[in-house]
Amino acid sequence: MNDRITTGPRVVAGAVALLAVAALTLGPRAIVAPARGSFLRATEAVAAPVSALLPHASIDQILNALLFVPLGAALALLLPRGLWWVAIVGGLALSATVEYLQASIPGRVPDVDDVLWNTVGTTIGVVSVTLVALAVAAVGRLLRRSVRPSRAHR
Repeated sequence: MNDRITTGPRVVAGAVALLAVAALTLGPRAIVAPARGSFLRATEAVAAPVSALLPHASIDQILNALLFVPLGAALALLLPRGLWWVAIVGGLALSATVEYLQASIPGRVPDVDDVLWNTVGTTIGVVSVTLVALAVAAVGRLLRRSVRPSRAHR
């Protein structure tokens, strides 16, 4: 029962991230343009400092990466820790599929660079979740050690 409680939100987060990616990358340009504008405005505060760290990356490349960070994080949360690399492969496969499908959507232009930057974003999401999970596990181990009575007090 407890496993269902923690898995449910993870599945919902994964589905929302997947739907957002699908809507923003596969929708017709006329429909997606307003949503893309909102996405650009919402992520501008994050993209600006990132662009300072990556001076050779364009804002579009950074935004492609940012779009896939939540997907990578959600996929990593759905997988056992030892299989988190599958989330990166999944992000790569999804991005390649999106670019392939964009060739048949009027107004959309597929770009191999997008696959690279989307995969970078997926990887950032996976690494973020991995680092947080490792930190939480380490804190949990420390707390269990500190609660365990010492042999001298038995």
